[in-house]
Amino acid sequence: MAASDYDDLIPLGRSLPVRVYLRSLWDRRQFAISVPMGELRTQHMNTVLGNVWHLLNPLLQVAVYWLVFGVLLGTDRGIRNFITYLAIGVFCFGYMQRAIKACASSIINNQGLIRSLSFPRAILPISAVVRETIAFGPALVLMLLLALATEGLRPQWLLVVPWTALMAVFSLGAGFVLARLTEGLQDVDNLLPFLFRIAFYLSGILYAFERFVPDEYAAWLPIIALNPFYAFITHMRHALMWTYAADPVVDPWLIPSALLYPLLFLVFGFLFFRAAEQRYGRG
Repeated sequence: MAASDYDDLIPLGRSLPVRVYLRSLWDRRQFAISVPMGELRTQHMNTVLGNVWHLLNPLLQVAVYWLVFGVLLGTDRGIRNFITYLAIGVFCFGYMQRAIKACASSIINNQGLIRSLSFPRAILPISAVVRETIAFGPALVLMLLLALATEGLRPQWLLVVPWTALMAVFSLGAGFVLARLTEGLQDVDNLLPFLFRIAFYLSGILYAFERFVPDEYAAWLPIIALNPFYAFITHMRHALMWTYAADPVVDPWLIPSALLYPLLFLVFGFLFFRAAEQRYGRG
């Protein structure tokens, strides 16, 4: 065997170079699509309504939040189209929450597969995000139909595609970080519901921050743009709702926030996740 034949061989126990690792991920792209599709088909197999629950779940959530916060508590202060405002917030936050949480548990839920086969472990969080993105489809269609009925069709709808893609990238990056942390300390998985609950109430889903902040504190409003959930949800609202006016204090900060978070989390999260590749599955 010629010396050149050994060039691509990697010593046992050593991590693959990034270029080789990424190529290995690309070679397994069919896995990242076919497995999530199969999981979604079987998810509600034992229920009467089956996969209709992918549409009913977000619809019932919006109905409950609208009744409690819109009708009973009146948090719709100054928002002309509160039902669409609420639906966009609930749907988008729910998508990112499910995608991140699915990534976080992707390693500990696939220990048997990891111990049986050799493959780039990053394919598991990627597959989790693909599954949740596909599952987001019915909610996205419902969100668009609601916006069409209450706001009308507008060219800005095209921005829904890049904003959805950026939400997926951000969720994957954050999921990479949490997947490694959860694999090392499974208590992290138990803390996530509480952290997401805090994020839910701090992301302007049920109310508009600017309507409740006193004028003397208005200068501090740009701080909320540092919340990636708030940034993505606000951009989706601006894309679908002409009745939801941009805030001159907060909005200039939202574009940098929504663009930088996906990039930073994806790069750091991938490298952080990959640094512990050899440890996954060893118990």
